[in-house]
Amino acid sequence: MLEPVYELEDVTFYYKKGRYKANDGISLTIYKGEIIGILGPNGAGKTTLIKQMIGHLAPTVGSVKFQRQEVSRNTKDVIKQIAYYSQETFALSFLKTWEAIYFTGRLKGLSKKEAKQQTDNILLRLGMKAYRNKLVSKLSGGQRRLISLGTTLIGQASVIILDEPTNELDPLKRKLVWEIIRELNYKGTTIILVTHNILEAEKVVHRVAVIDNGKLLAIDHVEKLKRRVDQRMRLEIYAHEASFQKIQDKLESFGKVELVEDAKLAMLIDKHAIRPVIDLIQDEALNISQYSLLPPSLEDVYSMLQEQQRSE
Repeated sequence: MLEPVYELEDVTFYYKKGRYKANDGISLTIYKGEIIGILGPNGAGKTTLIKQMIGHLAPTVGSVKFQRQEVSRNTKDVIKQIAYYSQETFALSFLKTWEAIYFTGRLKGLSKKEAKQQTDNILLRLGMKAYRNKLVSKLSGGQRRLISLGTTLIGQASVIILDEPTNELDPLKRKLVWEIIRELNYKGTTIILVTHNILEAEKVVHRVAVIDNGKLLAIDHVEKLKRRVDQRMRLEIYAHEASFQKIQDKLESFGKVELVEDAKLAMLIDKHAIRPVIDLIQDEALNISQYSLLPPSLEDVYSMLQEQQRSE
């Protein structure tokens, strides 16, 4: 039987004396041992929701429970059991990197020996051992992010909340962070991952909660969400920028065409329309250098949910 870690019921939060609704009736349950992704664009209400889950804010309406405890009434007990990685400015910039991690461990109740051992292991795992005696304030933005992650990891909490953990990181360091997330989960850690990087998150999360404009649009396993668009295929088109408008004009009758990367357009098309679309894009006058047909991605599901909300 699945064991609930968090239970959120009709969570609503107002800013500015009730004039702005950041969260709007959100209900969801997070289970022990899962990686759940909370996805949405900037300003969707993700971080506000997380702050209620750790007790920094209390819901205006509704309830947030951690292991059956009301968070707003038991904040001190709850915060001892979770680790939170925030987007906000790192507060320990005046310390050396090893000190920032070590003293965080001591504050979490670790002995000197255990805090030192975990600090050394974390610096090694993050590839930051060579910077152990450097002031945090002298590190690059990405390196500061890694040390902040290190302060989250020390103490080995059973529940970890990560708010945009790969921001400011280069591709190799982002890959490292996703590997660490998988390792932690393999050992039983429950991970709540807040991100707008859908393509990367899809590789690690078990379930996804999609939030936009403060509302929960969907929550389910990744594959089940994908089945919502399984009658369509994702078409990716590589072409010269000068051809983009012509391609969009030709394909607009089959669906919305979007620029997703430099030199790459993408669209979702119904399966019955694949043949005429392929015939069309093989027209040499369109100057398409390459194309591919793929199953729908989590990003496609996300886009579809947003479109549905706007049309309501």
